[in-house]
Amino acid sequence: MEGYLNRENANKDSRRKPLPFFSDKFILVIAFVLVFFSLLMIYSATGNVSQEKYGDAYLFVRRQSLAAILGFVLLFSVSYINVEWLRKVALGFFVLAVLLLLLVCIPGIGSKAGGAQRWIGVGPLHFQPSELCKIFVVISLAGFLSRREGKLKYFVPGVVVPVAFLSVAAVLLLIQPDFGSVAVLFSVALCMMLASGVRFRHFLYSGFACMVAGGILIATSPYRMKRILSFMNPWDDSQGKGYQLIQSLIAVGSGKATGVGLGASQQKLFFLPAAHTDFIFAVIAEELGFIGAVALLILFMLLLWRGLLLAGRLADDTFLFNLALGLTLLLVVPALLNIGVVIGLLPTKGLALPLISYGGSSLICSLLTVGLLLAVGRTLYQRMR
Repeated sequence: MEGYLNRENANKDSRRKPLPFFSDKFILVIAFVLVFFSLLMIYSATGNVSQEKYGDAYLFVRRQSLAAILGFVLLFSVSYINVEWLRKVALGFFVLAVLLLLLVCIPGIGSKAGGAQRWIGVGPLHFQPSELCKIFVVISLAGFLSRREGKLKYFVPGVVVPVAFLSVAAVLLLIQPDFGSVAVLFSVALCMMLASGVRFRHFLYSGFACMVAGGILIATSPYRMKRILSFMNPWDDSQGKGYQLIQSLIAVGSGKATGVGLGASQQKLFFLPAAHTDFIFAVIAEELGFIGAVALLILFMLLLWRGLLLAGRLADDTFLFNLALGLTLLLVVPALLNIGVVIGLLPTKGLALPLISYGGSSLICSLLTVGLLLAVGRTLYQRMR
């Protein structure tokens, strides 16, 4: 398979025909809706617990609001970036990604929480570099694929070289450990490679190699093996490794079709761990039911559709095509993985729900991703004129 888009015939009149909606406005509206909904659900998930523990029901939502303000400032700022500059320095972003991940490993700079060393602390502020590194890797991979466009059908330049570079970032992420970010990074990267013209059989080889590597990592890591076993049958360790998944499934099942009502979740009251972060979708499903959960999923699917439409209209420009595709998948793939974990289809990975989960680093970097996507859309709009 030479890629799911035929660049020779794709969208010959894309510069003349306007999009049904301007991509920047459509994507921007979705981002606003998701962030507003996020603040609402974070308050719902944390209000009672925060009041009980800290004497301030608005503590978490206030912090997230500050992160949202900063995130939207970055969004609007980077939306005016000249993406041609990104094209020129794309490969340099990989160096930045590696340096950031190395900083996390340095004692005194990197900080540990919850058994993982994933943060860089500056006073009371903590930032998770892996969120930013995923963006940097997508930019650099888009640059690499555009420069090697004519050689991607061959196994070594099309698969071995990019996977080797990705493996450097993956090893540094696994040291933290952050298996979830590795899963996202390779999922997005393999999609970009396939769409760029990597042969389908080579794609299968690389996918199989990733699965084997993942299996080895799981088999040689006791805590990951326990996660897999608890995922397969959480009731075998209902008070240990399986506890969180069981509470999540109870929350999702309790919501039924229409939910128990906004703010009325019972599982968030000290039963469901990480109810406002990795498992906030369980609270959404409990309070708003199947209808609310599907509505949220539809918003992410609209974001995916819009991003793919933008990428398709830039199919004659390999760099911008891959950049739009990669940025879109950075928003949607983690969402699908997160939801899969919450409803018991995937083992727990410690992934946030983009634009929804509590966490400043995740929200700011997600909005930065949206801003870069808008910058690509602005380039398309300028070409159309």
